[in-house]
Amino acid sequence: MPGNDIDSILREWAKWSRGGFGALGASASSWVVDVRKGVVPNISDDLALQVDAAVIALGEHDKNLRYVIELSYVRRLGVIEIGLKLNCSRSKVDKFIAQGCGFISGRLSVFSDAA
Repeated sequence: MPGNDIDSILREWAKWSRGGFGALGASASSWVVDVRKGVVPNISDDLALQVDAAVIALGEHDKNLRYVIELSYVRRLGVIEIGLKLNCSRSKVDKFIAQGCGFISGRLSVFSDAA
């Protein structure tokens, strides 16, 4: 299982998502490429589905924050690349990522409290 920090959880969820699972699932061909490279998600389906639900909720709250999380974790773009795509500064992208991660972390704690 990934570490308890939200960055580790999101990185593993992104691998899972690139496998074609969840709301942001990528094409199956990207999964084959990742598996060939030895990139296999280290996350349970239960936790990955909870993260997926939190990302969907983030998109309902703020579409731009969801987009930044998708670009950063699923598409694996760097802060500079995201800034160029969104026409904003690196510090603004860092702020967006932190806000998105904070929202998702809060949603995940709600899930764990309910369990």
